[in-house]
Amino acid sequence: MTKNILYVTTKLPWPLIGGDRIHMYNCLRELKKRGYNITVVTLVTEDDDLDGALKHDEFYTKLLPVEFNKNFAYLGALRALYKKTPFIVEYFYNSKMQKVIDNELKHNKYDLVIGYMIRSLPYLEKHKIKKIIHICDTYTMLYKRRLHEQRKLFDKLKIFVEYLKVRAYENYTCKITDKQVLISTPDRDFMLNFVENPNNLVVINWTTDTDYFSPQFAETGNNIYMVGSWQYIPNTEAAVYFAKNIFPLVKAKISDAKFRIIGANPRKELYEVANEVSGIEITGRVDDVRDYTKDCKVSVCPTKIVSGMQTKILEALSMGIPIVATPESAKGVWEDLITIGYNDSDFADKVVQLLNNKDLRKSISMKSRDFIVNNLTWEKIGEQWNQLILEVLNG
Repeated sequence: MTKNILYVTTKLPWPLIGGDRIHMYNCLRELKKRGYNITVVTLVTEDDDLDGALKHDEFYTKLLPVEFNKNFAYLGALRALYKKTPFIVEYFYNSKMQKVIDNELKHNKYDLVIGYMIRSLPYLEKHKIKKIIHICDTYTMLYKRRLHEQRKLFDKLKIFVEYLKVRAYENYTCKITDKQVLISTPDRDFMLNFVENPNNLVVINWTTDTDYFSPQFAETGNNIYMVGSWQYIPNTEAAVYFAKNIFPLVKAKISDAKFRIIGANPRKELYEVANEVSGIEITGRVDDVRDYTKDCKVSVCPTKIVSGMQTKILEALSMGIPIVATPESAKGVWEDLITIGYNDSDFADKVVQLLNNKDLRKSISMKSRDFIVNNLTWEKIGEQWNQLILEVLNG
């Protein structure tokens, strides 16, 4: 008998740019292949490609978009000042979306709801139906790391308040939902330290499209790249730090080295550092990231404020492009496949070594690609989701 799933997300799973969208799209597509009827309720901004999503129904049976105004959302998020709910949850709460969800659950038969991230929980908590929350990576870990990195006292205080709220809310999420899915073992282990009901924490990894991100191997040039969504402040901070503090050390040894910053919505800080340091290119949004990585010998992930898996790392592994990353970025992502830079000079030396050593790059490239293809595919992850759903429905 066909099972009906209501999937609630605050981000449209289209276009396939950014880890969140790619992951949601592929998981939903795999579930639909297995015969589930999937209704996706999603917030949509004016920047989203709703027309594109409506043409790609391979990941849903029915799509219910709800208009989302970011300016009104900021005003609504002020509710967090006098509530226990975190700012990042209140920001994404939309009364129109609540009505759509309430109406769907009242008038249609659903066996299960899946919410994407903790910000989906307010829409679902009052409904008596089996629930899975895809926490992904724990915000508590992220805020703890932001707290550690922040030096300004007032900013530190703001982060601390949100950290306490997020920690309590993630604990609450585990109390009132049937299963909570994380994308890495370190995230689960971190949550085990503070949640009161840890037995339903499940790890289902992320991966990437191994056919799309096929092997690339640059023979010439000394190009380095970092890819990301630059609206995400820790990504911008990491790229700026690399450009100012590590890239000059690389250029001191390899004068023709280039650093390419790939991705949508680059912040002004990136353009400022590109004007200060020679050899930096900013692409902005691109149609196909592979066109901008194919002539690069090394990928870098210098992010320090991070939790979960980094999609940029998975994509580089799939393409067989050697990666140099911070220890924080590499946690939970098969550290034996990634070269770790432990400080600025060490990070730069590792990049230089890879740029100069073709045989080393080839060895790492083959090992990375083989691991991804043999261990992580969307089909395998889809089957893990299928088994989890059957467990919840039968449990």
